[in-house]
Amino acid sequence: MSGTLDGKVALVTGGSRGIGAAIAKRLAQDGADVAITYASAQAKADEVVRAITSSGRRAVAIRADSGDADAARGRSPRRWRALGRIDVLVNNAGAAVITPLEQLTVEDFDRLVGVNVRGVFVATQEASRHMGPGGRVIMIGSVNSDRVPFEGGSLYAMTKGAIAGLTRGLARDPAARAGSRSTTSSRGRSRPT
Repeated sequence: MSGTLDGKVALVTGGSRGIGAAIAKRLAQDGADVAITYASAQAKADEVVRAITSSGRRAVAIRADSGDADAARGRSPRRWRALGRIDVLVNNAGAAVITPLEQLTVEDFDRLVGVNVRGVFVATQEASRHMGPGGRVIMIGSVNSDRVPFEGGSLYAMTKGAIAGLTRGLARDPAARAGSRSTTSSRGRSRPT
C-alpha cells in the first residue's frame, strides 16, 4: 500500500506511543507527511518523528494537552501549518481512570471528558475548517462503549460511548454540505429529499 497517501498530510493526536505511534508510522509508510501531538512523552514523540523522517517523509511533534480546549484551539492552526495543510485527522489521544464509582472524583470526570470527548470535538472542528475535499477524520473508539468487562470502567465507557454517538452524528455533516440526497428531520431521523 506504500504511496497511497502521497502528497497528503495527517495529524495524529496522542501519536507518541502505542496505537498512535503505530498509526503515525503507517500513515508515513503509505506516503503521508505526519504531525503528532503528545502531552508529556517528548522523548517518545521524538523517536516517532525520527522514524518517519528516516523513511523520507516530513514529520513534526507538537506538545499539546488534548484536555485543554483553549490550548488545542490556539495551537491547532500551527499544527497543520507546519506541514502545509491537513488531509487526515486521527483522533487517538485518550485518557483512562479505572476506579469504582464511589471512588471517582469530579476531577476524574472532568479530565476524562476533557480529553476523550471535548478534545476530540475541538480537534475535529478545527481540522474540518482546514480540510479540503476528500479529507478524512478517523475516531479511535473502544469496545467499552458497548460493554465493560471489568470493574471501575464506567466513566471511561461513558466517554467512549459519547465518541460513538459523536461519530455517527458527524457522519451526516459532510454529506449535507456536499448536497447529499438526505436531510435530518426535527426529530433527528434521516429522510430522503
